[in-house]
Amino acid sequence: MDDISAITHSINSGTILPELQWHEAIVITKDRVSLARNGKVDETQVNTGTWVITVDEQEVEALFQQLEKVDCSTIQRVEPEDAPDGGVTETYTITYGNGMERSLVFEPGVTYTNSELLVKPIQEFIQSQEIPDEARNRYMVP
Repeated sequence: MDDISAITHSINSGTILPELQWHEAIVITKDRVSLARNGKVDETQVNTGTWVITVDEQEVEALFQQLEKVDCSTIQRVEPEDAPDGGVTETYTITYGNGMERSLVFEPGVTYTNSELLVKPIQEFIQSQEIPDEARNRYMVP
């Protein structure tokens, strides 16, 4: 595979009231992390916006190098026998310098064998970042 140019972690809320439904995407590139959140309807109660997080480029490079070593052919989607009704959908997308993408889409009930090889380092990296105060709450706080 080519070098990684970006990682996107996106989440869509499950089946809840329309004014509480949200979509959130965290995009990691070599020089920054951005968080974008929007609601699903005009009358949303979601704290919407786009925020940029300054990152340590060496940490990002270390993450990218770790993920570039993963043999994606060992990661296989496992469909549930009986999919649950509703639920959050999480997607991890790795974009390579040559334009190719590899996505793991965790719809309700779906798992992947060996997914922790990609998912765990991404989650740990995101959790280590300092989210701006104004972006911390998904919903508008009165």
